[in-house]
Amino acid sequence: MEYRKKTCPRCGAELYEDMGVCYGCLYDFTRDGSRRDRLLPEPPLVDEGGQDTVPLGEALARVPEEVGLRLSTASVDAWVGVPPEGLSLGRDPSNDVVLHSPAVSRRHLRLVPTPDGMEATDLDATNPTRYRGRDLRGAVIVPYGDSVDVCGCVLTMTGPKGAQKSL
Repeated sequence: MEYRKKTCPRCGAELYEDMGVCYGCLYDFTRDGSRRDRLLPEPPLVDEGGQDTVPLGEALARVPEEVGLRLSTASVDAWVGVPPEGLSLGRDPSNDVVLHSPAVSRRHLRLVPTPDGMEATDLDATNPTRYRGRDLRGAVIVPYGDSVDVCGCVLTMTGPKGAQKSL
């Protein structure tokens, strides 16, 4: 018997169809039935002054033509440019991007841009980075538009318009 599977829209993990929550990034499929298997743009919001506002996710989706990463946590959505020499992520203040979580290793991950995506290199983290639902050990090219999970922080690689898949 073959079980039907689905893909998590946040981290790309392959899951069984009946799972309501992704075990890789804790994405909740049951949160909103209209967003069950894909991320849809949210309708514009209207602030108290009657002005249209753009949802943060939509505003950040405009940035991806530049090489960088979209950093998403439960409380933060931000975009960080990645220089040609790359950058390091971890808990230690000497990293280019500091993630303040005790689950993140002092030196956790290194990202270096390539023509096809970001080369993500695990720096022997205690809790490994997850890519497509699996532990990332060593180095792997993460295509532009694809994501990795660093202890609950989702990093979506952004890059040249022709090189990335849709966010």
